[in-house]
Amino acid sequence: MKILRNSRWRWYLLALLWVALIVIGFGGFRQQAKDSGTHRSNLEILYRLMQLATLDYKASADFLNWRLEIARFIAPAMAAGTVLQTASLVFVDQFRRFRLRFVRNHTVVCGLDEVGTRLALAFAARGDTVVAIEADPTVPGVATARACEITVLIGDPSDASQLRAARVTKASRLVAVTDNDATNVQIALQAVDIVGDRESNALRCAVHLTDTELTTLLRAADLDAHRGLRMSFFNTHERAARALLVEHDPFDADDANTVHVVVFSLGQLGRSLVVNLARQWVERHPSERLRITLVDPTATGRWRALQLQHPALTAACDATVIDFDFDKPTDTSVDALQTMFADLRPPTWIAIAFVDESLSLSTAFFITQSLGVRNTPLIVRTRTEAGLGALLIPGTTASDPFPTMHAFPFLDRTCTTDAVEGGVREQLAQAVHEDYLAHHSSGAGDASLQRPWAELSDEQRDLSRRRVDGIIADLAEVRCELAPLRRWGEPLTEFSAAEIDTLASREHQRWFDDRIANGWSYGPDRNNTLKKNPMLLPWAELPDHVRSMNVASAALLAGMLARAGFEPTRRSD
Repeated sequence: MKILRNSRWRWYLLALLWVALIVIGFGGFRQQAKDSGTHRSNLEILYRLMQLATLDYKASADFLNWRLEIARFIAPAMAAGTVLQTASLVFVDQFRRFRLRFVRNHTVVCGLDEVGTRLALAFAARGDTVVAIEADPTVPGVATARACEITVLIGDPSDASQLRAARVTKASRLVAVTDNDATNVQIALQAVDIVGDRESNALRCAVHLTDTELTTLLRAADLDAHRGLRMSFFNTHERAARALLVEHDPFDADDANTVHVVVFSLGQLGRSLVVNLARQWVERHPSERLRITLVDPTATGRWRALQLQHPALTAACDATVIDFDFDKPTDTSVDALQTMFADLRPPTWIAIAFVDESLSLSTAFFITQSLGVRNTPLIVRTRTEAGLGALLIPGTTASDPFPTMHAFPFLDRTCTTDAVEGGVREQLAQAVHEDYLAHHSSGAGDASLQRPWAELSDEQRDLSRRRVDGIIADLAEVRCELAPLRRWGEPLTEFSAAEIDTLASREHQRWFDDRIANGWSYGPDRNNTLKKNPMLLPWAELPDHVRSMNVASAALLAGMLARAGFEPTRRSD
């Protein structure tokens, strides 16, 4: 039973059973005294109850009624149960370490900071057996994990002996999520040596990196297995930026000339937001420049660094930078901020991305109260939907005092099992689906797929996953492979007309085979109920205008991959 797995509920159950035993025992001894015509005080009855629990009760000369018959069998069992429960608390670590000898196909989480703890709890809630390793026994995550029946080993997670103690050789998944990138990489390298060559079921190792650029550089490893280990690198800020823009579209205005986005804070999340905003803008309005204002204590320097890393930002954005420090504002920076909101083209969308959620909320209130912004959407980064974030969740209060403010709960969106399991293929599949949403208007295509990725069933997500597998195979056909997109704006690999035609025909064939396998057939008119589609024809038999549409879509493949952080590169062989 699930209740019996929880230590607190076991104590509640024991206490309830002891109360029931005392009531039954007192009643039994009183009835016995009454039947025998003797008098017994409450203290004597209590003493006899203690004899029942210690198997010291001599009842040869006494008549045992039904209450005492029950009590004398239950009392010793209750006493033994209480002793075992107490011992389980005293020797809990020893018991759990002993149980590790028999655990298999479990998840090892290295690091119990805020992100690591939430991931460990997410895997445990899914039903996985979780073993955590944490170097600092005082971090709150240790107590939280143990309260949820997660085995926690105290020690350096990059130490090979600790990984062996967690039985990483028998694990199905390893998550390196300490607060230090170098430590996380070292954990993965130790795992490679420990695991060695597995004949099957390679250990899936997810490595969290706080540095977005380093994640990009190392991401090529996601597509290859390293001996008995399949490694993937993930970055919560990059994932958060993509999720935020899916939830809160900044470009829903009809007139591109009115769009003016503002990003407060150019930390890891803010910088990822800027790059993703620019990429999406170029896809939708290639001939227009995005008007964007960047507000940060060191906005000028960080914007310049972004331009050096991603040269295309300069051509894609009409950027204004404001070096504004809320702790030490200057007259010049305050004037610049006020001028921005009084401009003829005021902001149409504002993201406030400070790590400190108190600062994010106070900034949002400052914008609405002091600068008079009332109708502009403000996306406010919070830790979770609880706490301060609950102030901005619709329906959590009797009235909605902040109708234009929207919380973006960073940890809730990034610390999920999906965030660490999919690797590159899952990320590319999500990008494929987002591309589908961007290029299919409401009512066109399959209406059941026109929903955010998080709302799709696993079967519906498989459509995009198979598309990714097809892309990898298609690129191999034209002697290309995927590589991390390191510098957005550098010349991408250009496909010849013949290669584009090959990509288009192969993708149509993959789609054709997939639809046929799922029971679809040709029909002059599309009918989702009857599974009829007029496009279910061999490539050579498609009408010219349909083939042209597929060719045009194949020509946009490099752009779609760039949005996901990848680019096609020519093979050297």
